[in-house]
Amino acid sequence: MAPGGFVDWWGKAINKEVHGGVRAAWFLYVLTVVTNVVIVPNLLNLVTYLHRTMHMGVSGSATTATNFIGATSGFALIGAFLSDSNITRSRTMLLFGPFMFLGYGLLALQAYLPSLHPPPCNSEAEVNNCKEGRFS
Repeated sequence: MAPGGFVDWWGKAINKEVHGGVRAAWFLYVLTVVTNVVIVPNLLNLVTYLHRTMHMGVSGSATTATNFIGATSGFALIGAFLSDSNITRSRTMLLFGPFMFLGYGLLALQAYLPSLHPPPCNSEAEVNNCKEGRFS
């Protein structure tokens, strides 16, 4: 038996210079902080963006934001299951990380390009001039 009783997958004594410790978790800590830095402001501004820029109704905007939160949580659970049962954590992050960056890139592109916005409206000049977005 190893000193301290700790062994690796193959039953060999662990090397404390290589196994465990806080160094192993720093990548996950940084990834969690970066994810929260990206997700929290997006969630706070999503209803306003959908309502003002995309001309969705307030209830449709709130529902879409709620669905986004639910989908994010659901995909996190799927990723956790895959990570724990079939593939390792790092492979899961390397596999699904590009999809996350692609999604945020497409969202930024849609917000940046005016050709992807509905036509502007002036609700002060004409009542009901704004057409709601098609997803509301």
